[in-house]
Amino acid sequence: MRRFLTPWNLLGLLVFLLGSLAYWRAQGGPSAPILPLPAEEKQASSLTLVLYRPNPPQGFLKETLTLELGPGETPEAKALGVWAEALKAPRPRALFRVGKTLVVDLPQDFAQGLDAGGEAYRLYSLAYTLLASFPGAKEVRFLVEGKPSPGLAHLDLSQPYALP
Repeated sequence: MRRFLTPWNLLGLLVFLLGSLAYWRAQGGPSAPILPLPAEEKQASSLTLVLYRPNPPQGFLKETLTLELGPGETPEAKALGVWAEALKAPRPRALFRVGKTLVVDLPQDFAQGLDAGGEAYRLYSLAYTLLASFPGAKEVRFLVEGKPSPGLAHLDLSQPYALP
């Protein structure tokens, strides 16, 4: 007949009882507080877009538009779309916020067919529109096809643009 009370069986029983005791005490003790989930940020259902339309040689015409945002639509995407439609210009690919800087990704054909003055009006129109529409931003930087570029056809893009 086998022996049930061997030193190994007693050691196993002791480890099991200590583990059970530790588990039982952990269940009855203070538990970790439940962390609240972040509240859903309510996006503004409308955007006030301050559109700067080129008006050579006087400068720009300032127009204020109130735009309704659809479900899942971001203010940045809406602003770029309305600006491109209003100026009949190529739509910028993306707009990102980096601190107080707006970064705009321009398509390669953004200034195609424009002289130096037309290119300047188009670029400054976009920069001024974004800075006036998003008051937390202080400057606008431009990328071309997702990469830093020294410039377009005539303008220097290495420095940020800000409102005068």
